[in-house]
Amino acid sequence: MALAIALVITLGAALGGGLLAARGVRMNVAEWSVGGRRFGTVLFWFLLVGETFTTFALLGASQGVFSGGAPGFYVLGTVVLFAAVGYWITPRIWEAGKRHNLLTMGDYFTLRFASPWLGRIMALFGIVALLLYTRVQLTGLGLILGSLFGFDVSPTIYMISGAMLVAVFVLVGGIRSAAFVAVVKDVLLVIALLVVALGGAQAAGVGSVVEVFAGVAAKYPAAATLPGIGGSTSTNLWWWMSFLALTPATFAMPHQFQVAFSAKDVPTIRRNQIIQPLYSLFYVAIIYIAYAAMLVLPRLSNQDANQSLLIFVHQHFPPAVIGLLAGAGILVATVPTAVLIVAATGLFARNVLGGAVRHWGESMLVVRLGVVVFTVLAVLLSISRSEQLVTIMTSMYSAIGQLAPAVVLSLTWRRVTAAAMTAGIVAGGLIVAVPVLGHLALAPFPLGTVVGIPALVINLFVVLAVVPFSKPPAAEAVRVGMPDAAPSRTTADLDMSVRAPVIPPG
Repeated sequence: MALAIALVITLGAALGGGLLAARGVRMNVAEWSVGGRRFGTVLFWFLLVGETFTTFALLGASQGVFSGGAPGFYVLGTVVLFAAVGYWITPRIWEAGKRHNLLTMGDYFTLRFASPWLGRIMALFGIVALLLYTRVQLTGLGLILGSLFGFDVSPTIYMISGAMLVAVFVLVGGIRSAAFVAVVKDVLLVIALLVVALGGAQAAGVGSVVEVFAGVAAKYPAAATLPGIGGSTSTNLWWWMSFLALTPATFAMPHQFQVAFSAKDVPTIRRNQIIQPLYSLFYVAIIYIAYAAMLVLPRLSNQDANQSLLIFVHQHFPPAVIGLLAGAGILVATVPTAVLIVAATGLFARNVLGGAVRHWGESMLVVRLGVVVFTVLAVLLSISRSEQLVTIMTSMYSAIGQLAPAVVLSLTWRRVTAAAMTAGIVAGGLIVAVPVLGHLALAPFPLGTVVGIPALVINLFVVLAVVPFSKPPAAEAVRVGMPDAAPSRTTADLDMSVRAPVIPPG
């Protein structure tokens, strides 16, 4: 019964989302990539939330609380901080995209600095980051299906099946498919979490919500304070604060550009950034469920703790609830994966291939081939290793955060240059990627600090050091990101040799 419910939910949502996305629409790269820039408040809300409530939010958050208690409470601040930055930055990105018909992050940097090579570098860096993020989603998908239905089938089969589902509805409708499926995903996920939370106390063998927290306090006295149960510097106060401080930098994820470009107007974006933090209240339900699980499940290894919420539901809830959570969980993994695949394909087609052969960036055939290639790469990357989801996400945040200075400075500082930003990104990226450099960079910081923080500091210092020795961009290029810097002119005034591929509206 559980499997049947999950399949009906998943296949129905994917089929319905694909058909709704393709109905009455002439599909070109602009429509496929950013939905024709027509998403209103409701559809944009679900797409934006879909990129917030992912498998990491469901499994990583519960794992963090189940394993350590208080260290996992950082999830309550992530959405709020992200939205606070997004309120100011995302409208600026949308305005640049609307004025100049941009579709990807690579398009923006190409035009903002009159530099195709910078657009190509940013595209390649972004593709790597997006593939790492798909690893989080597909790893979570394997855990969801394996834990709820058993591991008689290899988790790899689950990942491949989920990836194939993503490829199908992305090929049909692009980002519009993801947005329509996200509506079903979030409604079902909220229902599933509320059902499990309402039955959590009974499943844990106590009489009320208060007794769940009292039971955890008695069994694990360290659960309410940092560094948590059996914690160390890896989950101390400095880790907690530095990880939260790094969270807003992830607005620079390449797919966030395409999500921003899909909005109908600036008020739509700002309304959503204001109300989006309300959605983080559902993390309270996840924390409570994790606490209930702590009372009845044995201590699990760090890797197995990724499945703690799922094991709790599998052992203590009826098949109908298991099927509902499984169906919602599959969509929780596939919707973000779909957006990531769309973004990676767009970057490759328009800014890597399109930089060499222009018409390739406007070809739906190239885009569809790209979907297949990147889906296969995402699966291969996901099955190659298995780690704690929190560990994977922390590493990804540290790496992608190195793009944040480039985005912010391009919108606020006329003098910043392509060479300076590239040098800063390379310096920060090496610190994150090379353990020896990371240890050296962390030496002046308190123990527990996430490596992305010193990497960001050095990134900025390098940018400031290189700027005086590099040629500033032309005034017309500056106005792409800073339209008030001088009287605005049209995109047609820019030198065609340095423009990103542009598709006529419609």
